[in-house]
Amino acid sequence: MSASLHPSRPESSDKISVAVVGGGRRCLSLLQMLESEALRGLQMEIVGVADIDPEAVGLTYAKSAGIFTTTDFRTLFDVSKLEMVINLTGSQEVTRQLADLSPPAVTVLPHLASRLFQEIVHEALSASRQMDEQADKISRSQAFAQALAQATIVGVMVLDTNYRIVWINEAALRAAGLEREEALGRYCFQVSHQQISPCAEPKGRCPMRDTLATGQAAHAIHEHRTADGQTSYCDISTFPLFNRAGQVVEVVEVIRDITVELNEKLEQRTRTLKDNLARAIQEDKLIALGKMVASVAHEINNPIASIINFAMLILESLRMGAARPDQMARFEKYLELTVREAQRCGKIVSNLLSFARQQPVEPKVIDLGEIVDRIIQLVHHKLELSNIRLDWQPETSPLRMWGDYNQIQQCLINLIFNAMEAMPKGGDLTIRGGCDPGSERVWVRIADSGIGISPQDLPHIYEPFFTTKSESFGVGLGLSMVYGIIREHQGEIAVQSEEGRGTEFCIFLPAVSGDRPQE
Repeated sequence: MSASLHPSRPESSDKISVAVVGGGRRCLSLLQMLESEALRGLQMEIVGVADIDPEAVGLTYAKSAGIFTTTDFRTLFDVSKLEMVINLTGSQEVTRQLADLSPPAVTVLPHLASRLFQEIVHEALSASRQMDEQADKISRSQAFAQALAQATIVGVMVLDTNYRIVWINEAALRAAGLEREEALGRYCFQVSHQQISPCAEPKGRCPMRDTLATGQAAHAIHEHRTADGQTSYCDISTFPLFNRAGQVVEVVEVIRDITVELNEKLEQRTRTLKDNLARAIQEDKLIALGKMVASVAHEINNPIASIINFAMLILESLRMGAARPDQMARFEKYLELTVREAQRCGKIVSNLLSFARQQPVEPKVIDLGEIVDRIIQLVHHKLELSNIRLDWQPETSPLRMWGDYNQIQQCLINLIFNAMEAMPKGGDLTIRGGCDPGSERVWVRIADSGIGISPQDLPHIYEPFFTTKSESFGVGLGLSMVYGIIREHQGEIAVQSEEGRGTEFCIFLPAVSGDRPQE
């Protein structure tokens, strides 16, 4: 790449800064025309020229005039405060690349519009030389702006200083769903926004107001209402038109619909956020698995202890001689419980692994009362050792529901163990169960007379890893898992607690009356 001069805007900041892509004869003609005294009122200044041929006549002429030149059109966007780019190459690919690379504040004119622009400037120069009375119109560039705007697919309006439309191109008319006669004379904010007053903060900055106040080009992003009632997002650029006295008498408003572009960027950003979130969740699950290893031994210890106790009872009885018929009945019951406890150990490990990968539930008709009975059989000895008095009374039986047996069992075990741990010096454990015919739900209440939960901790008890216990009692995932399982079964969980006076958990689950779930 070669370039001359530094890509910065000259001192004159009251003119529209324009760069030209294509430094051939058309560029040379445009530069020479703009140097004419008759076109001073256009308030437009060429601040850069680009052409791949360093010997192109227009590029050479611009270089001799002290204008920034380059063989790489992309460097034109480094020019300070660049406001417009004119494409004279005739290449649609160059037009596409310019549109992709241009900042929102820079308006890019495609080849066809640029040629019309040049031809109209030429005609305006000729007319100026023929009639001095037309010089004021030429200085405001109204004639070439109108023809140029008609050739482009973006919407263009020419507004007077009272915000009224004095000219509008076909693209803007199509977007507004109006005929030319309907649009001319109306306020711009009536056509674009269906409002009765100009745009104002915080709803949206008005570039038209900024241009009238400063005499400079302005830019903003607005929401517009299309002819079919839909909302579109538009890039609005306003450019001042001056009279010979240097006063802003009209403003050219260029409206480019960027809805599709914004949607594509938003979708891309959304996909990126979803991918990042998925990775973060998976990483968090893996971290949680590492933390949960500490509690696995505690979770599995109870069923293993039960298996050992049942096996020892059977072994001791057999060593004493042949088993009697009544002992055989007990042995069968012990072995059945042993098998169930061994299966529960497997399920606990499976639940641990399911924290890292989602597993489907295995629903069937289950009896909450039966699950509570089996849990009590496992913890009865520990209750006696802990000096905890148990009161288990189901109001109705069976308490049938549709769900996954092992998950519901894990919920009840966690709640009962929590109640036992809340009474280190003994106390009362009350369990009630029943059916609510009015709402077709079964429920189980588990209450203890233990230490209770403080008001500041109560809102956080279902959060993962939140715990008020020491590390030896787990990592704080019990209640969060209970909450997730109950919600997955379309149930609810409620808690009441008073510090120093105990805690009561109540779970509500959908009831069934047959062997299949209710529709």
